[in-house]
Amino acid sequence: DKFDPLFFPIMPREAELMDPQERLFLQTSWHVLEDAGYRRKDLRERQVGVFVGVMYGEYQFHGALDALRGGRAVTNSSYASIANRVSHLLDLHGPSMAVDTMCSSSLTALHLACESLRRGESDLAIAGGVNVSVHPYKYVFLSQGGYLSTDGRCRSFGAGGSGYVPGEGVGAVLLKPLARAVADGDHIYGVVLGEALNHGGKTNG
Repeated sequence: DKFDPLFFPIMPREAELMDPQERLFLQTSWHVLEDAGYRRKDLRERQVGVFVGVMYGEYQFHGALDALRGGRAVTNSSYASIANRVSHLLDLHGPSMAVDTMCSSSLTALHLACESLRRGESDLAIAGGVNVSVHPYKYVFLSQGGYLSTDGRCRSFGAGGSGYVPGEGVGAVLLKPLARAVADGDHIYGVVLGEALNHGGKTNG
């Protein structure tokens, strides 16, 4: 109810069927570019990558139930649409992808964006993540598997921890090689000194 589809422009009917995660990441990407001082025409047809971490695409469960009841058209929860909607709207020509590596999805998106900048595949990159709990299925599944904290509190790697508490949020950053950011007079919030990917292998995690 706080999304303005015509601003982007998206038909209101289409916006209703979009996963809230797609709407929120689109808004956040717009805010990131505004904060950085970039206009849409500054980026049009440029090699700007969009990398978003996401998991739990459950909005479609509501649509399926509504359809069974003879209601409205089926909703959509496509991960790819979250990134591609930003690229399409802004006419960006860099890589555009969503990644799901569970809890590390946003950091994996950041890593992929940095690699894309290093390779010269992207001139700039929007990297971030979105996670919104819109259906009880997630909590039922996690509870069934014994993943959730028994007292509703997180004690990551701490004594007495019995599970975790899922959170919601959305965030993104605009990345650019440091030398170019300095030369262009960009406002710099921070510098990525290094990143890497790995899996813990056969562990209890």
